Amino acid sequence: MSLVIEKDAPWALVTGATGGLGLQFCELLAARGYRLVITARDTARLAEMRELIPQAQLALAGDLTDPVCLKNLLNHLKRENIEPEVLINNAGFGLYGETLEQNSAENINLVDLNVRALTTLTLALAPSMRAKRKGYILNVASIAAFMPCPYLSVYGASKAYVLSFSEALHEELKTEGVHVTALCPGPVKTNFWNRAGVSECDRFEFAITDARSVAERGLSALFKNKALATYGILNKLLTVSSQLAPKGLTRLIAKEVLRLAVKK
Repeated sequence: MSLVIEKDAPWALVTGATGGLGLQFCELLAARGYRLVITARDTARLAEMRELIPQAQLALAGDLTDPVCLKNLLNHLKRENIEPEVLINNAGFGLYGETLEQNSAENINLVDLNVRALTTLTLALAPSMRAKRKGYILNVASIAAFMPCPYLSVYGASKAYVLSFSEALHEELKTEGVHVTALCPGPVKTNFWNRAGVSECDRFEFAITDARSVAERGLSALFKNKALATYGILNKLLTVSSQLAPKGLTRLIAKEVLRLAVKK
């Protein structure tokens, strides 16, 4: 049976599309009938994904920490008259270690990707969604958004921004046909820890969830217009307890867990 892709099918834009959660989002959205615009830094992997997922009709390689690249992405969509019905802000990374010993430039790049790029794309694409009274924006945050994260300080702070921004926008747009959801997973089987500078993270094994299940949970919450999505009982308990416990205790526990959780 040949695959038929509707010419008038709606578009979905997925950032950080070439692995982990991004790949799962692409497969799941393709199965829902969306045509895909996929972005990532790895040109070769983007080409492979276009072979793997025929619905990935537009692949744009580039580093979204670069304002020029971000502007070019939006200009390309405008030239092609593509107004995504779905935006998945998945691109992001973290850095592990003592904050003052980390590379400052890399932490600025982290903020540029996790915060600025996500905000830019959301603010650029949401108006047309509101005008059509139909649109879906999923911002990938983290359970780190609910607490200070010593040794992941800039990452945790960036995800706290994503959570707050997403929840506020959800409230503003929930009756106007635009769904905004913050996905806050715990540890997921992705390349996150390697990118963060940690070669092993065996003490998180008990809590790690597979990317497919997390992506499914995120999209389910998005299409149901939920403000927040977490996956797994343990992660839900962590998010609730972090808000109820005294701040000093939350910081101390997070510090010890993160300090002891990895092998350097």
